[in-house]
Parts: sequence; structure tokens; C-alpha cells
Amino acid sequence: MMQDHIPARSHPVLYLVYATPLAGGATVTDTVAARDESEAYQKARELYPREHFDVTIYLQSADDD
Repeated sequence: MMQDHIPARSHPVLYLVYATPLAGGATVTDTVAARDESEAYQKARELYPREHFDVTIYLQSADDD
């Protein structure tokens, strides 16, 4: 019997967002909930546009403080 393909993450998880203003200033630390890294990056870019911020995202692990 064949099983339907189930995505690795069917529920959103938290991703850390670090947004550094291109014009200088303090890095903003934020979070977004997403199903995968691509969706997290897209959501981060909606909040922090490419024209104004350099964005890095990381998967939030249960071990992080």
C-alpha cells in the first residue's frame, strides 16, 4: 500500500530573524512562524524589505535560550 507524501513539517515552527539595517544601526531580533526555511525567509522579507535590511534566519531549536 502506498502512502501519500507527508511534508517534513506539517505544522509551523519558529525561525529566528536577524535583520540588520543597511543604513547602519542595531540589528533587530525577531521570530516568524513558518513551515520551512523558504516560507520563513519570505515572511521575514515582508517585515524587513531587501531595500532596507540584510536578513538572516535560523531555525529556533528547543535548546536555545
